Parts: sequence; C-alpha cells; structure tokens
Amino acid sequence: MSCADHIPPVDLARVSATSILSGEHRVILQVLDVLDKLAAIATRDRRIPTEHANQALEVLTKFADRCHHGKEENILFPALEAIQPGFGPVQVMLAEHVEGRAFISAMQEAVVAGDAARYAQAATGYVELLRQHIAKEDDILFRLAGQMLTPTQDAEILEAYRRIEHDDMGDGTHERLLGIADTLATTYGIPRASDNPQIMDLLTAICGCKKG
Repeated sequence: MSCADHIPPVDLARVSATSILSGEHRVILQVLDVLDKLAAIATRDRRIPTEHANQALEVLTKFADRCHHGKEENILFPALEAIQPGFGPVQVMLAEHVEGRAFISAMQEAVVAGDAARYAQAATGYVELLRQHIAKEDDILFRLAGQMLTPTQDAEILEAYRRIEHDDMGDGTHERLLGIADTLATTYGIPRASDNPQIMDLLTAICGCKKG
C-alpha cells in the first residue's frame, strides 16, 4: 500500500498548485504516446521522421522541461522543502528530471546524426522514465503536496506559475506548444488532452490561451 493511499487524489476540477501540473501531465503523456509511434517508425524503417521528431522535441524541451519542470523545480519543490526540509519525494523527482534531460539530449543528437537506432533507444527510454515519473508525482507527491500547502501558499505558487508563463516563456508560447502537441496527436491518432474541457481549463488557467 502506498503511503498516499489514504490521501484524496488531485482534484482536477479545481485550479490549484498541483492540479495545474497534473493537467500539464496529460499533454506530456500525449506527446509520449506520439514518441512511441516515432520510435516504432525509426525501428521498423531505420529512419527518423525528422520533422515530427523535432516538433516533439520542441514540446518536450520547452513545455515539459523548461515550463512544467521549471514550475516544479523553481516554485513547488522549494515550497514543499521549506515546509518539510529534505522532503524525500522531491529529491527523487529532481534526479529523474536530470535523467530525462540526458534522454532528450540523446534524441537531439540522434536526429542530427540520422541515427535511427539510437533515436529509438533514447525515445523509448525517455517514454518509460516519464510515464513512471508522472505516475509517482500524480499518485504520491502531488497528493501529499495538496495536504501540506495552505490556501495562501497555494495562491502564491499559482501567481509564481503565472510569472513563468508570461515572463520566462513569453506570451503565446504556451498556446503555440499546445498547438504543436495537438497537431502531432492528430497525425498519429492519439487522443488530445485539450479535447477534455476539464483539462483544457487547467491548461489555460495560467497562460490565458484558448483552444482554437
């Protein structure tokens, strides 16, 4: 039994420090499903679908890592460690972020080199890592965080998220990356997270972008 089994799951019907991140996870999982398809093509045909591979990498580097992981590493995680110094789950997640970046670098290098085998290996490794990582955050870390944060702290974190969206990423970037993720999903027959109104509400709560 998980240590968080007695804690309610993240409430995706309410905008909060954790539900925003959990909503973003749905988009990342969508792109991971696309990555699975790209890895299969690279393995079967011994070629990399370069345009789509680069589009997926842009979403993963800018949305998943810089924006999403940036919110975690610079805002949520420090807030949790301020409440409980040395908070174990945070250390595990940070280590996995580093591991994920190594897989992204390997994919980028493989695309440049046209090395289909290396690309497929790195893509598959990244997909496996991130799916497990997201499950641990949604099922354990975020549920614990929801119990730890006061309403005031939660509101402060949301405002800090907003600064990342507008000041760091730049207005319109979030919307553009979501559009790329959705186009890739449509191309490869993957369900789009943005088609779920509840998830779309979370995806637009901070950036203010709207689904076209």
